Amino acid sequence: MPSPSAPSPDARRPVLVTRPEGRGERLVLLLEAEGLAAEHAPLTRLVPLRGEGLDAAFAQLTAGAFTHLVVTSRTAAECLGGVRVPPGTEVVAVGEGTAAALAAAGIPTSRVTGGSGADLVASTAPAAEGERVLFPASAAAARTVPDGLRALGYRVQEVEAYRPEPVDPALAVSVGLASGRYGAIVLTSPMIARRAADLGVHRSTAVITIGEPTSAAASAAGLAPVRQAAAPTDEALVAAVREALAAPSAADPAGASRPTHP
Repeated sequence: MPSPSAPSPDARRPVLVTRPEGRGERLVLLLEAEGLAAEHAPLTRLVPLRGEGLDAAFAQLTAGAFTHLVVTSRTAAECLGGVRVPPGTEVVAVGEGTAAALAAAGIPTSRVTGGSGADLVASTAPAAEGERVLFPASAAAARTVPDGLRALGYRVQEVEAYRPEPVDPALAVSVGLASGRYGAIVLTSPMIARRAADLGVHRSTAVITIGEPTSAAASAAGLAPVRQAAAPTDEALVAAVREALAAPSAADPAGASRPTHP
């Protein structure tokens, strides 16, 4: 068995990072720092949205209509650039990366929770009377945060700030993914998991996921078994990749691509 400081023989096959453009570079660098080859091929892109509904929600936010602003991703934070948040509004960020993106947008964070929506809900006290939350997020965001906050008594206004759209990777990536060229693939959202399944993932390719919603989507799409990172961070994803590549079952590229659901 390889030592922790040396990559396994399967590390000769690169790791495919599938995050959107502008979101995967740090993970690639961390993988390469561990001696692993890595490629970044986005399977989705993030499209910021604008319209009367979003503008009206941000105007209400500036006017002090919400007691809380809850932000769960860097992209949602970036969509808030130029929006004034009044001092009386508590700004809650999921994870340090989201908090950093809010700071870059000129919005100070009141509270930083763990790196998942479930962490946010678990660390939030029940609502006092009249507490209202603005939740700008992806059109494809999981229901964990809005449903969890409503269960705690908050009045939650959801607004679509951006939309993920599928991206067709280069032909070499699609063919390589189906034929076993990659030792592992990293999936960081349910939509990315479904997109990878549509393309076809070879049975010898280890499937790494960032959290429970992505794991559930991957399994439902036929990408099983999956190895879920211990935390929704780049460092935890790297650790999960190394563990998967060290497993004996990951070293044999023989076999067919996984079946996927229609």
